Order: sequence, then structure tokens, then C-alpha cells
Amino acid sequence: MDIYQAYGELKAQGLTRDQYDFSRTWLGRDRSYLSSLKARKRPASPETMIYLATALTRAMVAARAERQMAQAEVLDRIGGKVWQGIVLAGHAQ
Repeated sequence: MDIYQAYGELKAQGLTRDQYDFSRTWLGRDRSYLSSLKARKRPASPETMIYLATALTRAMVAARAERQMAQAEVLDRIGGKVWQGIVLAGHAQ
């Protein structure tokens, strides 16, 4: 799963409001990060994807701790796809 798919899934689930929120909350980047990537038609850096996967894992653990199991399952599913994308990208090089 690439960064654009992850954004789409999180937005569809109501876990991010817009590209700016996604860039700040889930990527730890400047609010214009995702829109800048889109404009330049570039993929996210491996470091950014690892940050995203880690943020999703942390949010999943927190949701489970708060017994928000449906949200935890969504975060786990998206996070798993992001981690898988990272691994596959590493093998492609």
C-alpha cells in the first residue's frame, strides 16, 4: 500500500480529515507534505512510510487499550498493508 492509498483508507474511515491533517497527524510532516508529493508525482520516502506504519501500530494499540475494537481492526488492517508495502519495496531494490 502506498501513501495515497493509506490516505484514502484513513479518510474513508473518518480517521483523518484531509491531506493537511494526514500529513501532520499520521506522517509527522509539514501540513503540505502530501499535497507537495502529489503535485510532484513522487512516492513517499521509505522513512515516511515507516513513520506512517509505526503511527498506525501505535494508534491500533491505543484503540485496543480503550476497547475500541472496530477501530483497532481497521488500523491493524491498514497498518499491515503499509508494512507489507515497505517490505515489498525493500525486496524490489
